[in-house]
Amino acid sequence: MRVNVRTKAFENAVNGVKGVATVTLGESFAVRNISIVESKAGNLFMSMPSYKMKELDENGKAQFKDIAYPITRDFRERLQESILQSYESGEDVSFEV
Repeated sequence: MRVNVRTKAFENAVNGVKGVATVTLGESFAVRNISIVESKAGNLFMSMPSYKMKELDENGKAQFKDIAYPITRDFRERLQESILQSYESGEDVSFEV
């Protein structure tokens, strides 16, 4: 199956979010709003779309649950690598699984 990645960089980062990605799986299913986030250490990583849960954690902080996410470590690494490559180059990226 072909996986296509398209990113959009933001001009002004908000809360470390530098851009978003849309991933299309086999021209049949799309996942939007995968965030491209810059950590406090300056590294970029992907953050899957999520929602805020009603329950708080043991420290009273909000909890978030991913809506869509990679199942295997291998696919997660390939997906993140492709998203960051697309973000840095400004071009769409594809790979096969």
